[in-house]
Amino acid sequence: MDLKNKLPDKISEFINNSKSKSIKIGCSDSEVIEINKNDKIYYLKIMEKGLLENEYNKLIWLKQKLPVPKVIMFIQDSNKDYLITEKMSGNMLCLDYYIQNPDDAIKVLSEAFKKLYSIDINNCPFDVSNDYKLSLVKKRVENKEVTTNDLKPETKNKFKSVENVLKFLEENTPKEELVFSHGDTSLPNVFADKDNFKGFIDVGESGIADKWFDLAICEKSIRKNYGEDYIKKFYESLNIKRDEEKINYYLYMMELYP
Repeated sequence: MDLKNKLPDKISEFINNSKSKSIKIGCSDSEVIEINKNDKIYYLKIMEKGLLENEYNKLIWLKQKLPVPKVIMFIQDSNKDYLITEKMSGNMLCLDYYIQNPDDAIKVLSEAFKKLYSIDINNCPFDVSNDYKLSLVKKRVENKEVTTNDLKPETKNKFKSVENVLKFLEENTPKEELVFSHGDTSLPNVFADKDNFKGFIDVGESGIADKWFDLAICEKSIRKNYGEDYIKKFYESLNIKRDEEKINYYLYMMELYP
């Protein structure tokens, strides 16, 4: 793949004499290029200017606090952000091994969440709590970036419109149990080797937030990939009593979320 003509010089120099290909990782809106250089794998993310700066800053802040991809290079030009990171060791928890061995995955998730909770938020500069999240979903609704047709049938039947979902979220904000939150704890963003946690990717939405936001996203992903029985095992592994009201609140929020 010949990318060099449209990339900044330093990025082109890094890619020189490597094998590269476009890939799709998770639900990311970024353009992602896999780079095989000297038998090591790197990922180049490309997004509109300003959209990767958050992720870069958080990767740097988390460097000694949480296993996350190593930053190789971050460059902004007049139109785009470019971020090169080293491939995370291990495998995504949505791969076949974990579908067939969900008990290993639950052990990994337990360790992953405990790592998140161990991070001291007193000096954390990133606030992604509910005021921030509600401002994002309100903007999306007002700009018609999400419409009633985007809602799940059961949500549409209950609320009738995205405006009513937003009203519910604004009027029923739960008391937050603030922790360091990853921001998207779906299984493709958690890496492991068998039952050993290796790290997180996609930390652009991480920061101080209610712990139930991450729990709701992870629960949804567990249900989809491993089945309902493993929801109970997940909470038992964390010694947390499931709060259905808070889980449902954040699942509704996620239907409006970017």
